[in-house]
Amino acid sequence: MLGAIGTTALCIMTTKTVAAQQSPQGWSDTAELTMVFTAGNAQATTLGLRNELIGDRDTSRVSLEMGALRAKSTQTTRVATGRSPLDFQVLETSETILTAEHYFTRGRYNRNLQGETFWHIGGGWDRNTFAGFNNRYTGNGGIGQTWIDNDVTVFKTTYGISYTIQQDIAALPNSNDGFVGIRLSYEFDRQVTPTTEFTSSIVADENLETTTDFRADLINAISVSVSSLLALKVSWQLLYDHLPSHEAVPLMSSKGALTNHIVLTPLNPVDQIVTFALVARF
Repeated sequence: MLGAIGTTALCIMTTKTVAAQQSPQGWSDTAELTMVFTAGNAQATTLGLRNELIGDRDTSRVSLEMGALRAKSTQTTRVATGRSPLDFQVLETSETILTAEHYFTRGRYNRNLQGETFWHIGGGWDRNTFAGFNNRYTGNGGIGQTWIDNDVTVFKTTYGISYTIQQDIAALPNSNDGFVGIRLSYEFDRQVTPTTEFTSSIVADENLETTTDFRADLINAISVSVSSLLALKVSWQLLYDHLPSHEAVPLMSSKGALTNHIVLTPLNPVDQIVTFALVARF
């Protein structure tokens, strides 16, 4: 049956501990599992995992988030051989290739100051081989402000200094893999209707050593509850790097022949991810 028709399975689960729902203090955990399978004429597999652990106290919060995304697809090539269009055989060869790979982990600690002001410190690690880097280590710290915090709207901003160490797959000669930057971010959460929620967040980082090196990570999402357990969610993520990493490609002559040289060419500065999801809450 799977060979005759394409099938796609999607499963996203979000769970929270009961203790976290009963009290604003203590530990809470949110986990998401994403699986997409396609079989038949097109074969592809996408696996995603995300988990966030949060600990709240009277004047502080600590959070640890980690996630992984891995996608691969199978390409099938068919060749017909035979004596005539009425007498032939079809030979198939398949090759499975990795089409996306992204892993990350990050942590943050917030401590309240006077009023709605707080200071924060954090760090993280990313690997995104299709964006051109094996490892990106970041550390940051600064202050933040909670502008709105009620049952309908939450809005916070942070400002700070960051330090980044990035190890590219194809690094430019004499490139500097460590630099200091300015880091700005916001978090916005709005309960539009009793069943509809809009969330938005952005993290922007400016390299102070090379000011043209600007990076941003924007995520907008809308979720609509269809029952007490299920919701439909659509999200859009924009990853922008004004000075993207480079890719090593072989150099060919004007006649189409391969040479013994390798050149470095910049990757696309923009990556976009659009997700339509079924979310289950327990």
